[in-house]
Amino acid sequence: MTYTADVVIVGAGVAGASVAYHLKDLNPRLRIVVLEARAFPGTGETAKATGGVRLQFGTEANIRLSQLSLPYFLEFRERFGMDPGFRQHGYLFLTASPDRWESLQRQTELQHQLGVPTQQLVPDDIAALHPAVRVDDLIGGTYCPLDGSLDPHTVVQGFLGRFRDLGGEVVTDCPVTGLSTLDGPTWQVQTPEQMWASHAVVLAAGPWTREVAALAGVNVPVYPYHRQVFVVERPSAMPSTAPLTVDVDTGWYAHTHGHEVLLGGTDKDDRPGMEATVDWDRFARVHEATLRRMPVLVNAKVLRAYAGARSLTPDHHPILGPVPEFFGLYLACGFSGHGVMHSPAVGLLLAEWIVYGTPRTWDATHLTLERFRAGRVIEESAVF
Repeated sequence: MTYTADVVIVGAGVAGASVAYHLKDLNPRLRIVVLEARAFPGTGETAKATGGVRLQFGTEANIRLSQLSLPYFLEFRERFGMDPGFRQHGYLFLTASPDRWESLQRQTELQHQLGVPTQQLVPDDIAALHPAVRVDDLIGGTYCPLDGSLDPHTVVQGFLGRFRDLGGEVVTDCPVTGLSTLDGPTWQVQTPEQMWASHAVVLAAGPWTREVAALAGVNVPVYPYHRQVFVVERPSAMPSTAPLTVDVDTGWYAHTHGHEVLLGGTDKDDRPGMEATVDWDRFARVHEATLRRMPVLVNAKVLRAYAGARSLTPDHHPILGPVPEFFGLYLACGFSGHGVMHSPAVGLLLAEWIVYGTPRTWDATHLTLERFRAGRVIEESAVF
């Protein structure tokens, strides 16, 4: 039996959930269905996200996406009836490298031009802000008090809850096994037990987007990379309000969350694939970086570890909007670890693209798949 919908969204992670909500919010008359391969929404790439939210990026595109998303998180409880626990503890970026300090300074200049109140810090400033940081070898750092973190699961449930309230439908245990066009503008989305026909399809399947797009003959340069996080007990010498701290020289980070500290980084793009098994041998690299930058954590009790995958693009920017030469097919993928923090903006822009034919809130047309063919990529420097 074939079912029909105005829009079919593939993937019920944070991106797909946001697109679904924003579409129903813009046009409640649309019939929208979200197809999720797993038993529960938000249990793929989103489930392993640490929930960071930051304005400190090196390109206007990523800064704008953060600026559009930030008000949602500040007002999330009022808008969606759920509290994601958003805390603006700030992000603190550190470096002992002259070249990377120049890069941080250039990023700060751009951020200031776009209205982001980032502060440039000397080592004494850093020690005063975060006494647990070793500063004797540092040249400088940057800090933005508007940055913070939240619970990704609550964000997904908030978007989907309002989507369902507005009449939207989510179908779980429903992987897409076929994707093709029929009679010009109509798409057929095949699943093991159902066929959906729709004039618009949004691929928001996280690290699986590339293989789903390939069913229609579309080459999407989104690649999954293994990422893992080690969780240690927070020592009393480290305050719970400490900023999320990143050593840009190694990619190491420490993210304080209640009585715990999440440690990770140093593995940005050196292990391709979606393997979700923790590699404890790789903890040595994180431990070494911890000893160098935050020795107070070296003897902290290791509570657990978890692993997942994040989707990277060649330029560390998302791929958004319509696919050239495939009318009615849209992409919302390749967030390079920034999917949760950018999800409100992504949902809004994709909804505007589908309903109005173009994104109205901010011109995101330079983030389409076409940029790779046209050679219009701009590399994001603030990644770890």
